[in-house]
Amino acid sequence: MSENQKESLKEKKKELEAELQGIQNELDDSLDQVKDEVSANLDPLEHVRRHPIPAVGIAVLIGFLLGKDGDEHKHSSNSDAPGEKLTSTLSYEIKRLITRKGISFVSNYLEKFLR
Repeated sequence: MSENQKESLKEKKKELEAELQGIQNELDDSLDQVKDEVSANLDPLEHVRRHPIPAVGIAVLIGFLLGKDGDEHKHSSNSDAPGEKLTSTLSYEIKRLITRKGISFVSNYLEKFLR
């Protein structure tokens, strides 16, 4: 094989390697972008930021349902059972926490909206 052919092959190899590296970089960038988009779409906080009013409505509904369930346990005749007291207490605390978070989020959202 002549020196010209060897040089030509070396140049072609370098060009192909550079092209492959460029393709690899584009793929890496695309994969990173897809990963970021998927992460953002699966992040509950991102959904709450995009749709604050429905999120608060859902939180209030869950709190109401948990509170209603806890009220039924308080009024039942077998509410002295330790498991039922624990369930009632947990329901009440979860409802209280959801309500606080909902109110906090709405007030923060309204402050940002009004600025």
